[in-house]
Amino acid sequence: MKKTIIFLLVALLAFSIIGCAKKDSNPNEDTDIINEEENNNENEGEEKEDEIVDPSPNTEEVEVVLYFANKKYIETGDESYEKLVAEKRTIEYGNLPLEEAIVKELIKGPESDELSTSIPDTAKLLGVETANGTCFVNFAQEGLYGGSLQEDFTIAQIVNSLLELDNVERVQFLINGEKAESLMGHFSIMEAFEEPLYIE
Repeated sequence: MKKTIIFLLVALLAFSIIGCAKKDSNPNEDTDIINEEENNNENEGEEKEDEIVDPSPNTEEVEVVLYFANKKYIETGDESYEKLVAEKRTIEYGNLPLEEAIVKELIKGPESDELSTSIPDTAKLLGVETANGTCFVNFAQEGLYGGSLQEDFTIAQIVNSLLELDNVERVQFLINGEKAESLMGHFSIMEAFEEPLYIE
């Protein structure tokens, strides 16, 4: 009888130990799964942090030919002087079309003290786009004013500089996105300009 009781107690103790072992193993498995998921999430975060994002816009450099008014001609009116003089310059442009970057450089002015820009510093450039060989230069009406010589040279500077590009065959001026009679009231800009001005 005692042997039977002892046997039952031993068997009961054995089952209890086995049951506890199984219960202990399950939480560990769950913990392992959670830990693996956390590690995966951390790794994903690390991968995202490792991604390099360039904050600066794409820029390209190119040498262009810009035309500016000859100060000696402007001051004297002497026809023996060149009216426009070419100035080579390396410019950077990013998201802007190259044509627009060129017009903006013309507005900034020349590097040489012997030259000047005739484009009014009050002029507001709305955009420059080229399609099928025609370069459309779009100014706002506001801020466009000046004498006939200033208008003449503004047109010539822009036309000559843009026609230096291989993809530009003609230059069409627009005011507020539409064709207009003139920039400043002196010369017609209804038709596109296909030839450089004042270049012999």
